[in-house]
Amino acid sequence: MLRLNPSALSAALGKQLLVDAAHLRPIFEEQLIPLFTRRLLDHSLQRTDSGSIGLGSALTLFLTAHKLEPRIIAEVGTYIGNSAASIALGAGLSGKPVQLITCDIHPCIKKPLAGISMPEGSAAQVIQGSSTQMFHALAEKKARLDMLHLDGRLQANDIPYLRSLLNEETLIALDDCEGDEKGHMNLDLLRRAGLLKQHVFVEPFDHRLFRTWNMETCSKTGLLLPVKLIRYTRQ
Repeated sequence: MLRLNPSALSAALGKQLLVDAAHLRPIFEEQLIPLFTRRLLDHSLQRTDSGSIGLGSALTLFLTAHKLEPRIIAEVGTYIGNSAASIALGAGLSGKPVQLITCDIHPCIKKPLAGISMPEGSAAQVIQGSSTQMFHALAEKKARLDMLHLDGRLQANDIPYLRSLLNEETLIALDDCEGDEKGHMNLDLLRRAGLLKQHVFVEPFDHRLFRTWNMETCSKTGLLLPVKLIRYTRQ
C-alpha cells in the first residue's frame, strides 16, 4: 500500500504550486516584495515582540490562496499585514471580491491591503482583540471560512467557535511550524479537538523548491489541506 507522509505531500504540493504558477512571479515581485520592504522600513509599524513572515512563507500563502481562491478569510496575528496582503492578493487574482478579517492584540496596521490591487468589493477588517473575540464575532454572523491563517496561539475558548466556522473544505495555514513553536501547538490543539478528521498536514516547503523562482529563502508555514482537494490524475 502506498503511504504519503507530511514531507512527501509537501514536496508534491510545493512543486506543483511553484511550477504551475511561475507566470505569477512578476505580480509577486512587483506588488508584494516592495510592499514588504516599505512596511519593514517604516519604524512606526514595528513592535519589538513580533516579527513578520519571510518571503518563503509569503510566497506559500500567496500561491496557496491563488490555487484555492478563498472568498472569506480569517487570520490570527495581524502585525504589519504582510501575511494578510499575501493571502488577499493571491485570492484576488480570481477576479472575485475577497473578505478578510484579521485580529491582533496590538495590530500595527489598520489597512493591511493598502498598496495591492484587489477586485472591486474586496475588504479587510482589523480587530484589535483576541482570537476568541474575532471568532465569536464571525460565529455570530454565521460565517463559514474558506481559509484560516494562524500566526498566533489559539486558545481553548476558540474551539467551540471554530466548530461552526470550519468545514471539511477550509484550508488552514499554520505559521511557525517547526520544532515546538506555536504552529505545532496549534496543530495539536486542533487535532485533539477533533477538527482535522478531513484534513492532512503538509510540512513547510523545502528551501530548495523556492529556487524554482530563483529565491534563496525558506518557509515556516505548514498547511492543513482538505482531503477533498487531493485528486489523482493520469497526467
